[in-house]
Amino acid sequence: MMEPKQTGIIRIITCAVFKPALDHLQLETRFPNLRITYLKSNLHLQPLKLGESLVREFEAASQAGEKIVCLYGNCVPGIVDLCEVHGVLKVPGDFCHEMLLGPDRYREAIDQTAGTYFIEREVTANFDEFCRIPLELDDEKMKRYLFEHYQRLMYVRQPTDPDIQEQTKEIADFLGLTLEVQEADYSYLERKLIELFHF
Repeated sequence: MMEPKQTGIIRIITCAVFKPALDHLQLETRFPNLRITYLKSNLHLQPLKLGESLVREFEAASQAGEKIVCLYGNCVPGIVDLCEVHGVLKVPGDFCHEMLLGPDRYREAIDQTAGTYFIEREVTANFDEFCRIPLELDDEKMKRYLFEHYQRLMYVRQPTDPDIQEQTKEIADFLGLTLEVQEADYSYLERKLIELFHF
């Protein structure tokens, strides 16, 4: 078996949901040896296919001798073990919104109102494809069943977001939830990524 090349490259493999955050942090400018691979966010609709895609990216980056950082929540069953098996460093966090807000603010939001449904611009822009159609939310009984324990929709707004508050309000109204807007804070995400770069 050929030995993998030693390139000194750091490869982040992540969901497209994080592209606005990583663009804002300008990590590729600050770390010239950094490369980022974005996987389509709609792969969350097929967790097994997402897992297969991650494995393919892990194996390709490993063969190239790259250091691999996985920026995903627990979007695939057993993702922590999957990363460990492939020698991949995973950014701590169970949910993308936890990473975008920071764990303290995320827990505070959950503690304030346990029934909080989080949303960001990617989900807002693709609400029909990601939520409405696959969850059959036009069926009132199904919508009540899925959202009866939710009380509010929390839109995590990022600095580069266009003005989509009207769209998020329409989604909140459709789901029968109150709308709250929280500004993203990338400090946790930035700190954890840089820690892993130097691990």
